[in-house]
Amino acid sequence: MAGLGAGLRACVPWWARIAGKLVLSRLPVPDRVWQRIGIFSPGTMLDPDYALAVFERHFEAAGRPPPGFAFLELGPGDSLASAVIGHAYGAARGWLVDSGAYASRDMAVYGKLIAKLRGMETPVPLPDGFEATDVEGLLARCNATFLEDGLASFKAVPDRALDMVFSEAVLEHVPRDEFAAIVGEIHRVLKPGGIASHVVDYRDHLGGGLNNLRFSQSLWEAPWFARRSGFYTNRLRPSEMAKAFREAGFEVSVTVRARWPELPLRRAALVLAFRGLGDGDLLTAETFVRLVKP
Repeated sequence: MAGLGAGLRACVPWWARIAGKLVLSRLPVPDRVWQRIGIFSPGTMLDPDYALAVFERHFEAAGRPPPGFAFLELGPGDSLASAVIGHAYGAARGWLVDSGAYASRDMAVYGKLIAKLRGMETPVPLPDGFEATDVEGLLARCNATFLEDGLASFKAVPDRALDMVFSEAVLEHVPRDEFAAIVGEIHRVLKPGGIASHVVDYRDHLGGGLNNLRFSQSLWEAPWFARRSGFYTNRLRPSEMAKAFREAGFEVSVTVRARWPELPLRRAALVLAFRGLGDGDLLTAETFVRLVKP
């Protein structure tokens, strides 16, 4: 069914997607129904190979901490896979923080992941009987906690408790007015020398361009528009994010992972607030950010 949603999206122009999502998001349909058909999808972590690749990327960026480390994933999306993977990689404690209960509760999803991990050489082999009958039991086996209240969830995480924090295409969705606070919380919960790493996608999440920069700030941030309708991004540009990271106290390293050879739309089509930005802020489509807490 998710393939149906992807096929439909490929045929619909960006402006029609906005209109469609504005309408669909008002219908009395549970979020999980939209997720199943791929209309409002919170991620692709249901795929064990993808989930493993994500965790491995950030584990490597953190210097491959030895067994006993503690981690937090910001925005696990449609799966709690990182709790299981983190345990198999030697984590003593895991936290997964999201802004809602988007993660699948289908235990078959986690069964496939566990089977894959058993076929790998990991620091902590998953024993027979590791499977659980429900998500709560699985999280308990992994000594992991899933929190669903966004910024407020960080209150449950102790100061200087974590070795690594990571996210995959999540920071661009953090509400603009909460971004500095989220970054500050990440700094607070990391141990000195701890590392946060983030893949940030600056594409518009409508058609893979910069169509989100066509709108005024007042319209884009209006509660009834993008925030409520499943296509919100905070529109912070790479230089603005880097500034927020430094102001929080991090040492910042940014690698550009994808870049447009030219603007995907005419500069004159951008709202005035973005029209005068330099190429570095407009041509960068994706970055990998590595933050070190001194």
